[in-house]
Parts: sequence; C-alpha cells; structure tokens
Amino acid sequence: MPPLRLAIVGVRHQHIFALLQEASKMKKEVQVVAICEENTKTRLAYQQSGKITFTHSSVDAMLASTPCDIIGIGDYYGRRGAIAIQALRAGRHVLADKPLCTTIAECDKIQELAQKTNLKVGCMFGLRWMGAVQLLRKKIQEGAIGQVRTINITGQHPLMLKKRPGWYFEPGKHGGTINDIGVHAIEAVQWLTNGDVVEVTGARVWNGKASATPWFKDCAQFMLRLSNDVGVIGDVSYLSPDAGGFGQPQNWRIIVHGDNGVLECNSTEPSLTIATAKDKKPRSLKCPANLESSYLKDFLQEIKGEPKPFQITTPYVLRTTRAALQVQQAADQSKSFPFPIK
Repeated sequence: MPPLRLAIVGVRHQHIFALLQEASKMKKEVQVVAICEENTKTRLAYQQSGKITFTHSSVDAMLASTPCDIIGIGDYYGRRGAIAIQALRAGRHVLADKPLCTTIAECDKIQELAQKTNLKVGCMFGLRWMGAVQLLRKKIQEGAIGQVRTINITGQHPLMLKKRPGWYFEPGKHGGTINDIGVHAIEAVQWLTNGDVVEVTGARVWNGKASATPWFKDCAQFMLRLSNDVGVIGDVSYLSPDAGGFGQPQNWRIIVHGDNGVLECNSTEPSLTIATAKDKKPRSLKCPANLESSYLKDFLQEIKGEPKPFQITTPYVLRTTRAALQVQQAADQSKSFPFPIK
C-alpha cells in the first residue's frame, strides 16, 4: 500500500513541527506532499530562515491542485475549525494540533461531516505519552489505590508574553485558556479513569498576570464530574514563572485519590509517589521513559480500520474537544454568587 499523502495547513504554532518530525519517521506510511501558510509575514520569516519550503500560500489553491489524503492543521486556534470543515468537505481526513476548534458550532459541524463521509479526525494530544502518566494509568487500572474518587490536576504554564506568537493575544484568535491548556487535562483524566466528562460543576477564567492584554484571560480553573463519578479539580493558568520555562513540576502535576490510597506524579520527576492504606509513608516508583508520541500512528491505524482500545480515535477526539469547549463556555458565561448568599 502506498504511503498516505499529508498536506500541512498553517505553521503559526510550533506544535505542527512535531507532526512533521513524526511523519519523517514514518515515510513508508505517510508522505508530506505540501505545506501551506496563508500569513505572509509568517511565511516569509520561515522562508528566510531556510527552515521550511512552502508549496502554497492559499488553502483553496492547495486543495484544488494537490492530491492528498490528510490535512494537518497548525494555524492559529481560531482558524482551525474552518480549515477542518473545509478539508472534510473536500474529502480529506483531518489531523490537528490541539485545540481542534474554538466553538461548539464548529465541533458539531466537524462531527456531522466526519459521520457523513466516514473521514477521520485526529488530534495531537500529548500528555498521555509522558512516562509518569503512563505508569499512573497502569496503577489506576490495576486497582493499586482502589476506586478512584478525586483527581487534582494542574497545568501551570509560563505566559512568555514576548516569546509566544503575537496572535495569542489578539482578540478572537486564541479561543480561551481552558480550550488551549485545559483540553490536555480533560483528555488525561478521561484516559486515566475510562470516564467521560458529564458535568461542569464550576468553572472560572479571568485576566490576572497578563494585564497588558486585559481581554486575554490567563487564569483558569474548573471543577468537573466524570461518568464514573470521579470529581476533578483543575488549574490550567499561565502563572508559572517565565524564567523556568516548562521545567516547573507544576507544569503538569496530577494527584489521584482512591478508596485505598493516593498516587501523585508531575512533569519533572522521574518517579511516581504512592501511598496505600497499608503504607505508613509514601513510596516512590520509578517511571518509564517518556514514550514517543504516537498520535499519528493511532490516526493512520484508524484510517486503515484497525483502531485499538484506548487509542485516540475520531469519536474520542470529538468528545474531548466538545467537553473542553463546554467547560470553556461555562467559564466564559459563569455567574458568581458572592457571600452572603441569601
């Protein structure tokens, strides 16, 4: 079987280079045939650096002239939903960096088209490939702490106002901190426990540290209930110190409490902490090395009709995307009840 043909639309977020790197390792299965960037400034900057050779400056022209099977999407967040819809209408599968889109209406249309055409929709979810998170899931599924009851997850990221792409801080292009960072947390807690988000108990976003861009709500918190009755509390704000980059343990920290113990891991420690009902003090378990991301492998297997349990599949991507958008919407529309409540 010849390799599937992958065309990239948009390089305005650096995550898309991870997809290009992944594709370069799987040349027998997938071949990059085109790279399109419609933003002139971005395109010229990359061309001058010699990092990328672009084939198109128009998505319409690329879809009309380039035979391809998959559209990989790395444009700014607010543009992605429209590109995904256009690609599906043109008969192409879609593999996007997260978030897939920024509105529930876009998510609904993407789902409608995917179901109608049997085309596949993938997303570059990355948290599950961390060795610590892999071991965390293994221990949960083994019943090491009994029935899981609560999860506390933080995704504290550095703001890096002067280093991030400028579109992050332009009204209408980002789509919300929960949909940006929180989608990783939502994907992770569902995968860890085999439960879907069924209730937004509470959610809030507000402008804090990013005072220079008051419309950008850089602080975000939420409380959720999963279908297995697990309660989730998340903090996915842009409050981590810039100097440490993404090297802070709070960048991703997950604490899971069950009937018979507690598990904890973070993104910088090579060990998982466990304390069961029989332990007088916590123990450390050595984590495996981080896995190479295999969202592309999962995606290609689904296209071939060979998905495996707990892989990232089209229904899972759309459920997770919709959940993140609903939590974001709840936060955007939330009403507070200041004390005293009467």
